[in-house]
Amino acid sequence: MEINELQKIVITDDDIKWVESTMGGNVYFNQERINIIKNMESIDIQAFPGSGKTTILVAKLAILAKKWPFTNMGICVLSHTNVAREEIESRLGYSEVGKKLLAYPHFVGTFHSFFDTYVSLPWLRSKGIKLNIIDTDIVRKARWYSIPYKTRYYLEKQHKDESICTYRGNIGSISWSKNGNTKKILLDTISKSQQQGNFTFEEMLLYANEALLKSTSISSSIQQRFPIMFIDEAQDTDSFQWELLNTAFNKDGILSIRQGYGDSNQAIYSNVSIDDTCAQFPRMNPLVLSESKRFDSKLAALANTVALSTERMQGTDNVFSERGSCHTIFLFSRDKAGQVINEFGQLVLDVFSDEELLEYKKEGCHVIGMVHDKKGETQEKHFPKGIYDYWPLYEAKYAKKSTMPRYLIEYFRNGILTFEQEHETGEQIEWISKGLRRLINLAKGEVYVPATGNSFVSIIKSLPEDKQIEFRNKIVELTEIDYISKANWNIIIMILENILKLFDISVNQKVSNFWQWIEDVDTDISVDNAQKKMLPNHYIYTDEKTERSVDLEFGSIHSVKGRTHLATLVLETYLKAHNMKSILKYLCDNPPKKIGANCKRLKCQYVAMTRARALLCLGIPVEYVDEKCQAKLKNLGWRIKVL
Repeated sequence: MEINELQKIVITDDDIKWVESTMGGNVYFNQERINIIKNMESIDIQAFPGSGKTTILVAKLAILAKKWPFTNMGICVLSHTNVAREEIESRLGYSEVGKKLLAYPHFVGTFHSFFDTYVSLPWLRSKGIKLNIIDTDIVRKARWYSIPYKTRYYLEKQHKDESICTYRGNIGSISWSKNGNTKKILLDTISKSQQQGNFTFEEMLLYANEALLKSTSISSSIQQRFPIMFIDEAQDTDSFQWELLNTAFNKDGILSIRQGYGDSNQAIYSNVSIDDTCAQFPRMNPLVLSESKRFDSKLAALANTVALSTERMQGTDNVFSERGSCHTIFLFSRDKAGQVINEFGQLVLDVFSDEELLEYKKEGCHVIGMVHDKKGETQEKHFPKGIYDYWPLYEAKYAKKSTMPRYLIEYFRNGILTFEQEHETGEQIEWISKGLRRLINLAKGEVYVPATGNSFVSIIKSLPEDKQIEFRNKIVELTEIDYISKANWNIIIMILENILKLFDISVNQKVSNFWQWIEDVDTDISVDNAQKKMLPNHYIYTDEKTERSVDLEFGSIHSVKGRTHLATLVLETYLKAHNMKSILKYLCDNPPKKIGANCKRLKCQYVAMTRARALLCLGIPVEYVDEKCQAKLKNLGWRIKVL
């Protein structure tokens, strides 16, 4: 149903031409994409990997921002990461339309930051609670260590940890079924923490839900404020979050327009144990973007075997298509699991030149698996259980966000390390912003900038509008530093002094102590040669004959979602059953009539098999794949190499 306020906005062919030229980078939209950009109805867009859905969304936003006639109503763009915001900044830069999109009255940000800003925070403040910290790991850990030692010792004996120190599902409900003194202590601990202004991300959503249910006027106010709402990566929204959205934005599209952009085949969450069977995206009769620009039709056909959607993805020929299919399944015996890594490394060197490896260095070559976090020793029947069974040096966790650095320089180093691992500036900016938040509050002597799910946005909101652009420019300067020596740390401090001036803050002893130079004990860096130590979970494979080498980066399937690789190796792992063994019939394009319990496995495998633009490989124990299966796989376009 059309919304009256938006009827006057019509997207024309001239608008399409304008946005193509404005976005640059040889952006061109075919008719299928133009139809989506022009559509102003409540409808979902099923977009396959590499189809450019975020680019299409940003183009649509640019046109809407240019034509937007309202001063007190805005466009709302929600996502589970800051990809949409980064795409706006990348494509539109500091153009007038880009500035409009990222400023009042519009909202472009994460799901959590939206509900914090417009629902949870006002609701809690109305109860007299001043927010201090919103961070799951930090808050739960602080609560855990505030519990009396004897109670904590008892809980540990019951196999409980700090994760019990938060509300679950409902306000006042925790993961402890027994009534008694222990439960009272836990509830009192959480209550006291919240009265001090400390909340987990999940609790903030619970309070948003409470507010929406108790005050029905909030929903109509939100829709009046934001008559059109877009969801990027909509498939990542879980059932509880959908309930919030359906309450805040009428799901029938009566008061506001809602469009979701995503791929239902990729609906996997950050934890493999989470139930991700929510089927609220896409809604009936979605618009479909079937063509992937990431890889060609050969790789698309292989990935389609594990797709759950009835629509089938189409590929686009690229510079690598002419070389023929090199996509390989390595079948290995138990004693040769580790050899799979070297075989993959050698194949990468055989397929790509050094110039191509350098050109696509940012995308890189990756080794991934569903299970990567080691919990106990691998039993013989479970082998290979995780990535660590192929490469014992693999570390499941590094640069943890739960770590509270002591000095400012540690925030910067974590940001640089995260950027080198994930190649995304968003996480680096967040690390720097967390450090700056502590710096500002330390200098002010109070909680001047609250700790929310997005520290950068929290700082921006603490500045008057005329100083926000200058702050953004300073952040850009800080993110351009990819290595910290003692000399350039002094340069960074000069930038930080200018940032403090924006807040009318002068340097005091607490500030000087917080931003002092601290040696990095975890890196082996020489100022003379500026050589960085090998990053965690990176393995350099070297061909002994040619002395050519390639950097292979290891990680979980969940960690690479949304990224593009030059080449990907997917390893067999075990979670209640061996993953690829369980879905082998699908890989052979001979699926059973019922999916059964394999829905989650198929989604994970689909994500894994749609990362690479040029080379896809699988590593599976040979005992799972008989000759009949091998023949089917070869007919589909796989090369088979038995180790």
